[in-house]
Amino acid sequence: MDLDAVPALQHLSPEQLSDFRRSCAERSLEAGEELIRRGDEGGKLYFLLEGRVDVYMPKSGPDVVLAELTAPAIVGELELLTGQKRSANVRAAVPSRLLSLAHEDVDARIEAGDTAVLKAVYGIGRVIAARLVAMSAKFADLEAHADPAGSRELRDFRKKLFSDWSL
Repeated sequence: MDLDAVPALQHLSPEQLSDFRRSCAERSLEAGEELIRRGDEGGKLYFLLEGRVDVYMPKSGPDVVLAELTAPAIVGELELLTGQKRSANVRAAVPSRLLSLAHEDVDARIEAGDTAVLKAVYGIGRVIAARLVAMSAKFADLEAHADPAGSRELRDFRKKLFSDWSL
């Protein structure tokens, strides 16, 4: 599998994908190997081409898995778009192959008006928007089935989450 399979990059032409691929570095992970640590400044966006990674919050007890991403997928996109430190840990669940793209390369290409990177960032935005839609539906479902106190707490959290758009 290669970049043309990554949903966030489906708007790129074969020539743009090839050019984009030349800017990436390949990385392989063994099962259990950490890719990203919460709080770090990673500086890279990853394209998961083979395998599966777990996105999780480290805890003193069992880790809380937020998502299981199976290839093809993007990883580390929030730091690219927000400039904030990594928000969760990511580790390989199985042997995995990824491509990485440095944030400086993305920024330089945007400044140069590179259409391929602009399309890629657009695609990443669409992936994040789809996740937000799914999260909204899940919140509504949880509110509908929670006890009154829990429902009120979920509603208040949802309102805060979806109304505070400032950084």
